[in-house]
Amino acid sequence: MTVRVAIVGSSHSAGLGVHGRSFAVRAAELLGAVQTLQLSRSAQVVDQVGADTIERIAEFRPGVVLLSFGAAEGHVHPSRVLQAVLDRFAPAGWRGPDGVEPRPYFSRRPARRLHQRLVSTAKVLVKRVLIGVTGGFHRLGAADFEAGLRDLLNRLGPVPKVLVGLWPVDERMFPRSNTVLRRHDDILRAVAAERDDAVYVATAGSVRCWEDFLDDHAHLNEAGHERVAALVAAAGQARLRTRT
Repeated sequence: MTVRVAIVGSSHSAGLGVHGRSFAVRAAELLGAVQTLQLSRSAQVVDQVGADTIERIAEFRPGVVLLSFGAAEGHVHPSRVLQAVLDRFAPAGWRGPDGVEPRPYFSRRPARRLHQRLVSTAKVLVKRVLIGVTGGFHRLGAADFEAGLRDLLNRLGPVPKVLVGLWPVDERMFPRSNTVLRRHDDILRAVAAERDDAVYVATAGSVRCWEDFLDDHAHLNEAGHERVAALVAAAGQARLRTRT
């Protein structure tokens, strides 16, 4: 079986920390993809997928689309006001949606590695304090995430779609995030179950905490991507068989 595979999502499907060799890219290879269209980007949330992306996918004419959303939407950040203050006054490395997130990996050079670890630890401590005081916020609540997901699936048309489920993160580094991630995972499962063109892939029970993770205990390492790729490919193959 030969197929074109399109990939849309955030840093997980983009392959942060594994040189772009994400589970989605590996799953495409397992599916025997003759071409792969990678449209994932770090921190992208579901309602940021624009008309230009939909047009590129339509022109590509994929046999299956792999979608990885819900994590960037669900990670809890400091309050919007405090985030705005950080974005304006903090050093460049502290700004943006991932500004106070821990580093997923560190340099091999001892001095640089030590500096990166100190900064990463400081960010986590600051984030924990700010979220503890303000309660924090996540970029898309359940209702907005569900609405954005349904809209994206509809805009993609009848092409088979694989919705990749969410796995837990380390609460020490991502305080209050797992509750939101579980809620978003439930939405992915429920929405896929309603549609003839989509299938959901559960991952939470398959990845090993924290053997399958990078240093931030959120992004997958090589072993984690391999594990999830096998699950996604199996779901993709089953979905494609129902189309033949």
